[in-house]
Amino acid sequence: MSMVGPTSAPEVGQTSADGTSSVPMVAGIIVVGDDERINLARSAVTSFLRQTYPNKEVVIVNAAPNRTVLEKEWPTLREFRVDPVQYPTIGALRNKAIEEANAEWIMPFDDDDHSHLHRMFMQMAVRREGKCVMANHQVRVDIERSTLCIHSNKEGISNTVLFPKQAANGELNLYNADMVEPGEDDEFVNRCFGSAGTVILDTNADWFPGPCLSIGYYHTRNKSSRERFFGEYAGAQYEGKIASNIPEDHRGYIQDVMYRAGLDAKITDTTPGPVGASTQ
Repeated sequence: MSMVGPTSAPEVGQTSADGTSSVPMVAGIIVVGDDERINLARSAVTSFLRQTYPNKEVVIVNAAPNRTVLEKEWPTLREFRVDPVQYPTIGALRNKAIEEANAEWIMPFDDDDHSHLHRMFMQMAVRREGKCVMANHQVRVDIERSTLCIHSNKEGISNTVLFPKQAANGELNLYNADMVEPGEDDEFVNRCFGSAGTVILDTNADWFPGPCLSIGYYHTRNKSSRERFFGEYAGAQYEGKIASNIPEDHRGYIQDVMYRAGLDAKITDTTPGPVGASTQ
């Protein structure tokens, strides 16, 4: 495992003489399993379209029975409708997206998270051949309890992963299609890359966007428990509070993102609390 900071990033925005991008293509993959999450998936598509990385596509795999994510055709967006019986898990849906992707690199976009517009750019900027890239700090928001905190994991936060489509042996890097319990991201990273195959982008709060590069929301439809998602911040004593280790400029950005998403933070106080959750 190697760790890099924002200042160590190489240039990635080159354009060739004929006007086409000379950087690797990244596929943002978005999967959806039921009709109630279609609007969330559309928000994820919007977040993808705002990404500043110059060479990208989006692949949507939709197992919802009645609704589509895309309402019209886009040149860099493709949606595949699939049978939920044939693709019953997140891993199975993501594998279909990976198989259909034209890109060399894959970045899953969770339908209920927010990505800063430079997230793809910054993670691709520190990529290394054959390795995945993860952030080690992420803002997490409890919508029900109006709690904001920074989740930290020195080994990398697996739901921020960017990875090469193919392994060195030419096989696709695929998820465990049979896994039904939460934790498919952890299992995928550990099995396909491990510590030696991981680059950590240091997204601490000493710089912006830092942990705001990715914002994870907790709500009533998460697969993970509140305790798993927030660690030491899961307790009811943090309701209506924002962790004091989130700098003021970060707070303003987070609350603006929530306002634009129609979410009411209702933050009334700050709390020292623990430094950050240590579990994923």
